[in-house]
Amino acid sequence: MRKCRITVVSLPDRENLVAEISYDGFQFAEISQETGQLMIQFYRHPNKEFWGFSLEEFQKIVEKAKQKLIEIG
Repeated sequence: MRKCRITVVSLPDRENLVAEISYDGFQFAEISQETGQLMIQFYRHPNKEFWGFSLEEFQKIVEKAKQKLIEIG
């Protein structure tokens, strides 16, 4: 998933850092720890009916985002 980007950010409406996961310039998920445990939220694709990824690659990118969030947060 070369077009994938992970950005750890501090949002004004959140207490803790968030890992935003984007593909081809569109955010499709974020990982946060607001409830004391890691949670993932998914977003709709702005131009298509749904997102579609290889399961293996998706698992890798989510794990990478999780690790970045834990290391920084």
